[in-house]
Order: sequence, then structure tokens, then C-alpha cells
Amino acid sequence: MSKEYKNIEILSEIEHKINTFNTIRNTRIKMSQRLKSYSDRWKLVFFVLNIEAVIFILLSLGGKEISPLFTNTIFSVISGLFSIYVILIQYYINELNYNERALKVHYHQLDIEDLILRLKNLLVKNNSQENKLDEKNLIGEFNTIMFEYQTILKNNENHDPIDFVRSKKSKEEEKAVKDFTIDNIILNVNQWLIFFIPILSTILFFWG
Repeated sequence: MSKEYKNIEILSEIEHKINTFNTIRNTRIKMSQRLKSYSDRWKLVFFVLNIEAVIFILLSLGGKEISPLFTNTIFSVISGLFSIYVILIQYYINELNYNERALKVHYHQLDIEDLILRLKNLLVKNNSQENKLDEKNLIGEFNTIMFEYQTILKNNENHDPIDFVRSKKSKEEEKAVKDFTIDNIILNVNQWLIFFIPILSTILFFWG
């Protein structure tokens, strides 16, 4: 059923926007938590990857006493490629600025919360005998709030669909929502890589 826009009243529109803003604010909260989670998980991955890269380099430079394998060409190439990969992936992830983006989104949801409170205050004033606003002033303040909302919305990145889905779930249900974003896929690949590299090294050691 299409909405009869010609019958819109200011009070019903204020209530509608309060509900809309609450939905957007909850979505931004989930987005901030997701980005912060990426940042924290990458810190651990980088810590392990860098340790493994250093071990590879040390073995290729002075591992002859341990095994001749560590001085052959294949191991040196693998060591060099892995070290280059670690450098490049760190540069790529640093450019994504997960932590800074999470903080910015957090402040964005606080701005939206402020607008929600101001919209609620308009309803409070409308129900007050002493501070009641006439329709003209009510519409004027509402338009001011909506202009500020559009401004802060333009200055912030959009959320991912998963953030909206999670905002509609309870904490228990939220755990069942799988994150198939490119960011999370790349992160999971590297989490598996930090376990795969020692296994590969062990295989090469005994094979050699």
C-alpha cells in the first residue's frame, strides 16, 4: 500500500524519523564493532606473520648448520616471497584504517543519538503547556534537524548489509550471521596462512 504523502502530519513524521534514526544508529554501532574486531584480529595476525617472516629470513641466512635445505634456492625464494607478502599485506591493511574508521563510525552513531534526543524533545515540547511550539516553529526545528542529519550522513561511509542484519538480531542470533564481506574473507585467509606456513616448513624440512 502506497503512503499518502499529502496527508503527512509533522508529529507522525517526527515519530517516524525517531524510529528510522534508531535503526540507523543500531546499524552504525554494529558496523563500528565489526571494524574494531577486524583491527584487533589483524594485530594478532601481523604479530605472528612477522615472527614467521623473521624466522624464514634467519634460516635462509644462517640455517646451514640446522639443515642444508635452508640454504638452497627453493627455500630462499619461498622466504623472500613470504617476506614481500607480509610487507604488502601490512601496507594494504594499514591503508584500510579499520581502527580509525571504527572510531569515526562510533562518533557518527553518537551524533545520530543526539538528533534522536532532539526529535524526542520536540514531542515533549508539543505535550507541554508552557513550552509548546506552534506548528510553524515545530516544522522549522524538524527541518533543521533533518538538514544536520543529511550533512553528517554525507560525511560518513555507508554500512555493509551485514551490519543492518545484525542490528535486527539478538546477541545470540547475531552469532549465527556469517560475515562474507571481502574484508573478513581476506582476514580469514591470513589466519589460516599463519598455521599453514609452519606446516609447510616442517614438510619441507623432512622432505629435504
